[in-house]
Parts: sequence; structure tokens; C-alpha cells
Amino acid sequence: MRTNGAGVVLELTNLLDAHAGAALVTATNRAVGTYPDRVDIDLRCLQSWTQAGAASLVRCREICRDLPDGLHYRTGRGPGRAALLAAYT
Repeated sequence: MRTNGAGVVLELTNLLDAHAGAALVTATNRAVGTYPDRVDIDLRCLQSWTQAGAASLVRCREICRDLPDGLHYRTGRGPGRAALLAAYT
């Protein structure tokens, strides 16, 4: 977790599975507790994912729903984008 102006950036690497997804939800809750304007989840370095891990992305959006600028995802092509698309299918 790192701050970026009035926001917080959570960067994921390697595998987004159920365990990493639970850690992401915990980190998102902590981030929201610092009252940022927005939270960004960076998926550009993700190498693979599971459906359970992708489901955590939806939970993070729910956690951030009351932030002034909400939740944003950073993706490129590849596994990060695929995980995000699977989460919202």
C-alpha cells in the first residue's frame, strides 16, 4: 500500500487467488480507514488469478463505494485485465 496524493494505491503481483484476495480486501478496508479520496488497485503486474481471487475485486468496489472518487483499477493487457473482466461477468 502506498499513497499517491489524496489516494491510495494497492499493487498486486503474481497470483490473485482466494488467499491473496482476502489480503486485498483487508488492505482495502485499511486504506479506506485512512479516508483517501480514492483507492487504485493496480493489476498490471498480475501473472495469474483464480475465480475466487477475482471475486475479491468486486468486494473491494463495495468497500470503496463511499469514497469521493471511489475505486479505480489499473490494468493493461493480460492476466490483470482478464481477472477484472471475470470478476464482473
